[in-house]
Amino acid sequence: MPSTTFFHLPAEKRERLLAAARAEFVRVPYEDASINRMIREAGIPRGSFYMYFTDKEDLFRYLMESYGQQLVEQVEEWLDRDGGDLFQAFLDLFDYLQANRNSDDFREMAAILRRNQRLQPGLILNRQGPCAIVDRLRDKIDLSRLDLRSETDLPDLFHLLISAVAGTMLTAEQDGGLEQARARLIRILGILQRGVAAKEAVPGRGQQ
Repeated sequence: MPSTTFFHLPAEKRERLLAAARAEFVRVPYEDASINRMIREAGIPRGSFYMYFTDKEDLFRYLMESYGQQLVEQVEEWLDRDGGDLFQAFLDLFDYLQANRNSDDFREMAAILRRNQRLQPGLILNRQGPCAIVDRLRDKIDLSRLDLRSETDLPDLFHLLISAVAGTMLTAEQDGGLEQARARLIRILGILQRGVAAKEAVPGRGQQ
């Protein structure tokens, strides 16, 4: 996380550094992003950068968590509105992202995600991963709708839902447009809701 020194900077100086960082992560993948280019664009000394952030990863995580914070707040509202229906909330998330796809924030976030599709999810999600998101939203989710059998089921389900929405968003054009992408997401959500194992499956070789 940024240091207290960063948060005590004038808002204009903070935004100048963050804007330079966003532009750099849009321009090149994370591994090729250069702190030198960021600070040159922002007009700050290299030493000052390390007073604000530990390293490039610290800055990248902060940017992604800032995007994520906005989305989690929206999901909270949808869970309240939809009676705790987690699957409907993630479909609402897809619709929200599509409706705002031309906004500067979304275009930047989408461009960074496209550049970094191979990154470990932990770099893109909250530092504590889906568990931190689950802890915040758990009380708003109608758990009676879910067949949860262990403590890790809900965080794992969140990871799958986030991946489904992000993957569908990023491949919308390749899949034939937004309507087709939304229909595909609905099918994926349906699979997750019902499961795919036969109710009375005949044991296969690996089950005997």
